[in-house]
Amino acid sequence: MKNKKKKIKRKIKWKSIIKILSIIIFVMIIYLGLKLIPTNHIVVKGNTYLSDNEIIDDSLYNNYPCLFCINNKEVKESLLKNPFINNVKIKKNLFGEVTLEIDEARPLFYNRDKNRLILSNKKEVDTNNLRGVPILTNYVPDELYEKLINSFNKLDKNIIELISEIIYDPWKNGDVVIDETRFFLQMNDGNHVYINTIHLDKLNNYIDIYATLEGKKGTLYLDSSSDKISFSLF
Repeated sequence: MKNKKKKIKRKIKWKSIIKILSIIIFVMIIYLGLKLIPTNHIVVKGNTYLSDNEIIDDSLYNNYPCLFCINNKEVKESLLKNPFINNVKIKKNLFGEVTLEIDEARPLFYNRDKNRLILSNKKEVDTNNLRGVPILTNYVPDELYEKLINSFNKLDKNIIELISEIIYDPWKNGDVVIDETRFFLQMNDGNHVYINTIHLDKLNNYIDIYATLEGKKGTLYLDSSSDKISFSLF
């Protein structure tokens, strides 16, 4: 007689299936729940030059979509198109709040030759809003121009606001150029300042220097490596 093959009955493991289905359903509920959370509030931090509304308009949240309908990468890419924004951190919570922490570039000066506002990140902006920034009135050679931007980056915001005009004015003796990095500054208080890119950070002491002038008006020479302040009356 031939051996009969025994049929093996496989038992369905209902407990395991139910467990897996329960996990899938739970994940779907969480996913759908997150998708349904509305954006209730948007907080903007770190901005000085851009308004909250300008940032929100660029953030893709201007129409207050559901909180997790837009991922952080998309929001960041959209915001970084604005030349004033160096970086942004995005935080969300389950109460429907979005927080945008902005790392903002500073306006340094307006370049009249280019008709552009120059920012601390070296980007250029076409704008008519020149409040609080000095005007560079003439052409500066490219290599020196780069140094000018880097040097202005070291100045305090309050000091930049004290400058009215920047004029490239190399120091010459006849046909001999003594200092090709020198600039002439007209200050909003009526004083004049000679400075160069090497010593531009001396301007951060301008308020203290001004106090020693006791209201006198004239020209300050800050383009020297000397610690002594040279001043001539008008």
